Amino acid sequence: MIARRDLLVVCLVLLLGPAAIAQVPNVSDGRSIGVGIQVGLPYGGLLSTRAWFSPTVGAEAIVFVLGESGDVDGTVTVRGLFRVSDTEVVDFYVATGGTLSLEDDPFELAVHGGIEFGFRAAAALSWNIEFGASYALDGTLNMAIGTGLHYYFPSD
Repeated sequence: MIARRDLLVVCLVLLLGPAAIAQVPNVSDGRSIGVGIQVGLPYGGLLSTRAWFSPTVGAEAIVFVLGESGDVDGTVTVRGLFRVSDTEVVDFYVATGGTLSLEDDPFELAVHGGIEFGFRAAAALSWNIEFGASYALDGTLNMAIGTGLHYYFPSD
């Protein structure tokens, strides 16, 4: 038999639980421009800038340059970002774009699914992981993975 006290606790949780959840702030609200590090395979990466133009559409540029005695190596990546799910702490997105090698490697196209994790204690920071596929114009098809850490400037 259920005690009155237990029944009261269950009723309070059912009535007040959704209200408490609704008050949790979304840490990705208002994100606009962010800078950080984004690395991935098969094409590398390093310095990253992300810009969210709306809550669902953004862009990213990733640059890695290494020079020695006048010889330049590296990659430049430009991608579109499309947020498909926006929760309080975790966002899911699709990233698609291309990577240009500064050497003789062929141009690569890639599509990723990404998960971006926010931090309640530091709402300006986010960490992401990505999985997908890339296709080089020489006919090579590869699995693509990546991760990154970004700081988003306040948009006020």
